[in-house]
Amino acid sequence: MSFFKSKNDTLGMSSPITRRDFVNGTLAGAGAALMGRHAYAVAIRETPYAPSGSSWTGYGGIGDYSWANGNTEAVVTAAHGIRDQLYPNTTENSADESFDLIIVGGGFSGMTAAYEFNKRANHGQTCLLLENHPVIGGEAKQNEFIVDGKRLTAPQGSNGGIVLKDTFIKGSYDGDTYNVYTDYYRELGIPTHFDLEQLSGGAERYNIPNYHFAPMAPGSESYYETGYHFLGHGWVKNPVNAQFKNTPWPSNVQKEMDDFVNNRRGIVSGTDNVDSWLDSVYYTDLLDKLGYGSQVRQYIDPYMAVANFGVCGNAISAYAAKRLGLPGTMRNDERESSADIGVVSFPGGNAAILRMMLARMIPNAINGNGSVTETLSAAINFNMLDRAGAPLRLRLGSTAVNVSHEGDPSSADYVIVTYVRDGVIRKARAKSVIMASGGWVNRNIVTDLSETFYSAYSEFHHGPVLTANVALRNWRFFDKLGITAARWFEGLGWHVSLRRNVVFENTQPLTPDDPIILTFYIPFLSPDLPPSAQGPAARATMFAKSYAEIEHQIRLKMTELFSVAGFDARHDIAGIILNRWGHAFCAPQPGFFLGKTNHKAPHEVLRQPHGRIIFAHSELHGLMSMAHAMTEGHRGALQAMAML
Repeated sequence: MSFFKSKNDTLGMSSPITRRDFVNGTLAGAGAALMGRHAYAVAIRETPYAPSGSSWTGYGGIGDYSWANGNTEAVVTAAHGIRDQLYPNTTENSADESFDLIIVGGGFSGMTAAYEFNKRANHGQTCLLLENHPVIGGEAKQNEFIVDGKRLTAPQGSNGGIVLKDTFIKGSYDGDTYNVYTDYYRELGIPTHFDLEQLSGGAERYNIPNYHFAPMAPGSESYYETGYHFLGHGWVKNPVNAQFKNTPWPSNVQKEMDDFVNNRRGIVSGTDNVDSWLDSVYYTDLLDKLGYGSQVRQYIDPYMAVANFGVCGNAISAYAAKRLGLPGTMRNDERESSADIGVVSFPGGNAAILRMMLARMIPNAINGNGSVTETLSAAINFNMLDRAGAPLRLRLGSTAVNVSHEGDPSSADYVIVTYVRDGVIRKARAKSVIMASGGWVNRNIVTDLSETFYSAYSEFHHGPVLTANVALRNWRFFDKLGITAARWFEGLGWHVSLRRNVVFENTQPLTPDDPIILTFYIPFLSPDLPPSAQGPAARATMFAKSYAEIEHQIRLKMTELFSVAGFDARHDIAGIILNRWGHAFCAPQPGFFLGKTNHKAPHEVLRQPHGRIIFAHSELHGLMSMAHAMTEGHRGALQAMAML
């Protein structure tokens, strides 16, 4: 690592909280042993706070999630073992255990299915949930730091829960999409109002968002103090409010950008069925028809990639862009009213809601007094999750490698699930199985798939994202620049903003001198590649970099951006956690949503049972989100339990 450690370490790469000069050891975690076929000499060292992962995974923070920051090396290695068929192909059907229902995957889809089983199961019925990570949650996990005595929490992925207002009527927002989520919202007793941190010491001058994505979105940016940084030019403030006239862009580009963020150019379709037309073309085709040039595409691609697709606008349909509410896909007066909802980002993102579900399903699964504050922050009691004889069992560090019927899928009475735990192959039998894992996994481990199902899965494209949580000792440099959000156009990343947390008890006001976490949502874009190649190329780029390489790029970029305002990477950065999500998003190409002539849309095919196996994951909505995952998990649970 000597490249990153000069005698004049101006970037703080020798900071002890993120030490990379690990000693050789063996990585602990889900599936790391990979059946004993490989010895993984990876680096582990105790940091001042918690165990670090390998030199690729890096520092994991403190608390329940310290060994589960994104797709760790252990998890990726196990998953690639499935892809590369490294596990023995056992055909013996004898099972170690039997259950009525087995759920594969512990993200929101799987946990929703488990939640429904817990509510609806008859006496004596049993369910086993298998999760390959060291802790449940899927992308709904959090990172935790302690900086100068203050505990800080930030989301690893899933973020932005909808807060119901008292006026909310079921089905009033976006049709039926959020009905399952809103039912759970009420069942779990989540409040309809949250207080935010008080601001002081100059912070009260700013409109600091609670939700990370709010300052990113076209049309919303103008509500926040946003700075754009141009290489060789420096900072400009609030360019949207200035109609981009304070930017170094040419006047024609300024006009295009102003039209775009204000959604002034309407749909060009030539047909009465606008949605069908939108689902037949790429989003960039629509932008071309509306007369937008390359700068608009470069502007919107990063947001699109981190908000829900992981790829560029020339790899998703214009209808997918409409589902995300992007400019050009609808008139302003078409936008659905959201007066009866709000969006809140809990300190750890949607991990908070998933933890509430866990506490409801398994009493004492989370330590503490049962309050919202304790449920969000107290330690998980892992001993309660997989108790012998319990009707619902959550088994962590368990990688499913083969799922198939015990006989012909059309007539079989059972499904056999083969999984690996602690380097040992195990088998379990169930009357029904819900595959709540991602489609890229399901098509590889459900080995008796029909050609129809396999073909449907082949139509799913995916894109990655890197979530980097950077803990700071202060944010004076933002205050000196007079901004709360920053955007740039070169190098790693593209956007970052301050965030004002929800509070559940009296806390000290937030000032520019207080510790805070910056959450970077980082895409890896390849607009010159064909649509189907963009996701794999982005994933390969993200996975090819070591923790130290990415940390170095983050420190370098922040120094380039903020040193003019007094930022000092050596002193101001207290820690960095990386969360790599290789298949974070579905990237729906034209025809994905509404299908093509004489050809069903793939999600319609996969919502049908395959014998006793049910597919239920948020990809089937085309936009991967908590609410969509819950909807699919709920539907999957009802289908599966009808077979019990």
